[in-house]
Amino acid sequence: MPISTVLYAAAALSALLAIGADWEERRHRAYYILKPLTTLLILGAALAQVPTAGGDYRFWIVLGLGLSLLGDICLMFEGDGWFTAGLASFLLAHLGFIVAFLQGISLGLPPAWTILVLAYAIGLCTWLLPRAGELRIPVAVYCLVLLAMVLAAAMRLQTLGNVSAKLALAGALLFVLSDSCLAIRQFGGPYRGAQLIILLSYWLAIGLIAASISSF
Repeated sequence: MPISTVLYAAAALSALLAIGADWEERRHRAYYILKPLTTLLILGAALAQVPTAGGDYRFWIVLGLGLSLLGDICLMFEGDGWFTAGLASFLLAHLGFIVAFLQGISLGLPPAWTILVLAYAIGLCTWLLPRAGELRIPVAVYCLVLLAMVLAAAMRLQTLGNVSAKLALAGALLFVLSDSCLAIRQFGGPYRGAQLIILLSYWLAIGLIAASISSF
């Protein structure tokens, strides 16, 4: 069995344990170990894979995953300072993913269906930015970079049409779901099931993006 498969399986187990340790946000001490451990295992799986999508592609994906790990650690703690640090880490992670997704493709217009993603982004920002206070500008920049990541993944699929590109796009869209749920909770207040949706969609997102390294 490939070591990457073992690491993905370990990451799935760690993710389930982390969610259980933070059920209904009653944070157990184990959560502070299991949350970064899950991302670290996915990062390890990415490093263990043979890069059929190209070495440069893997480099930028691994860099993005490393920055996501840093963001994970920041977002485990309360306060605007920690949130801002986490936001900055994930913003840089998305930039890394964008560079990866644009490897080997020609720039052009994204597929027509991405107008739906743009409409969703405008709607979310219209609701979100008035509530973001002093973080309005950083949040707006983050939203633009997140949107750019989805568009880059969509253009990659449009150009290559392979399984790797499909996994990358699915991961990018799940990242939008995770970050949207996180932003709504951060600026709109807690709601039932938020942490479950945020964590599941996030780990699925980075897991799919990592898996795109060695898929045709």
